[in-house]
Amino acid sequence: MKLVLVRHVETYGNIEHRLNGHTESEYTRRGEAMKELLVKELIALDRKLVFDKIYASPISRAYKIAQAVGEFTGKEINVDHRLREFNFGIFEGKTRDECIALYQPEWDQWMENYLDYPVPDGQSQRQYHQLCAEFLSELNPNETILIVAHGGTVHGMITNLLELPIDSKWHFDIKLGSLTIVDYNDGFGMLSYMTTPPYDELIPDEGPVLTSNKSVLRAEARAEAQAKAASKRQKIANQERK
Repeated sequence: MKLVLVRHVETYGNIEHRLNGHTESEYTRRGEAMKELLVKELIALDRKLVFDKIYASPISRAYKIAQAVGEFTGKEINVDHRLREFNFGIFEGKTRDECIALYQPEWDQWMENYLDYPVPDGQSQRQYHQLCAEFLSELNPNETILIVAHGGTVHGMITNLLELPIDSKWHFDIKLGSLTIVDYNDGFGMLSYMTTPPYDELIPDEGPVLTSNKSVLRAEARAEAQAKAASKRQKIANQERK
């Protein structure tokens, strides 16, 4: 099985650093241009690999890309709700600072144990990881499959297919509009290709460009979570030595 994993292009939620999981967010003008280039890349890749199936998240920032590829190639788009981004629950649509201002206790709990703490009205990272595993288990092992979704989805697919710990996802920088190819045969996954089309070279700047977040969590939140997790592991280790 060959999986081509694609993250959507730039949206206003990205440049505003909002935790948009299930929340819709429109493409920026730059995102629209990125989408056109990405669709061309995927159509060219289909000529080379020949996608047996195309799957997409129902969230429009991902679905529109798959839809455009499907319209050109004549291939059906299979929408699966398990391909949605992580459900941030009460944090949905908010920036890190807004989350802390409104939900400080819940934010602190999430940062301390983001793998297993279910965000109120949302989910935990472990639950999300399991959804990705469930989706993968239902795929045809003899097909080449295009999946257009989100950064969290691509992370979940990679860690499942390569049998890596969930928090190892931070080692993979899944950029907006990027393509990741994983070959999975006889229970063994291999990361065979990662690339991002040269958007910066092909799309002229129209003024100051805000930097898009590289993952669902902002860098500050990620560092905060990792530091607290390391502290917790150290406490457990110290207790075991006693």
